[in-house]
Amino acid sequence: MYKLLITGSLICAMFSFNSCTTDKPVDTDVEVPLAPGMIRMNLLSYGIPATIDIPDTTERPHVIESLPSGDLHISVQKWFNISLNVSGMNMDRKKKDIAGNDVDKFQSWVAEDSVSIIYKTQMVNEEFHFYAIIKKGERTFYAEDHFQGTDGTVTNFSEPQIQSMLNAAKTLTPVKPAAKPAAKS
Repeated sequence: MYKLLITGSLICAMFSFNSCTTDKPVDTDVEVPLAPGMIRMNLLSYGIPATIDIPDTTERPHVIESLPSGDLHISVQKWFNISLNVSGMNMDRKKKDIAGNDVDKFQSWVAEDSVSIIYKTQMVNEEFHFYAIIKKGERTFYAEDHFQGTDGTVTNFSEPQIQSMLNAAKTLTPVKPAAKPAAKS
């Protein structure tokens, strides 16, 4: 009886030690797999040291432009339209700014956590917007929907479209600038 109990205990111990040794620690340098229909874009050449996953631009009209404000504007068709920056407002200040807007009247917070918000406003029609502060490692990025096009047209996004843009913003991942080649002697 004792032999059976000891043998069973040893087998359980071997399985538990094996499961502990085969678990791998999370590696933050490994890129997350792309979601279907998305591409990973390096933004370093646009002045933002990061990559972001956006809808595939292969056969879709898109715009990527640096704005005078310092923001990087990324638009894919009319339903994906975001602005990114390496500077921005803290969440409390942004919420006060949103709530105090006399033109685009604040209606409600749809979803919020400590680093992102989705909110509803109303000017003429009901509109949804997002704002996010993405902190990864030593870097902080700021992202929000970009609802006014360069031609002045305003786009009203649905809640699912805003959620899609917020999900893309959360894929922002810092990149290091390529090392310059050493000068030859």
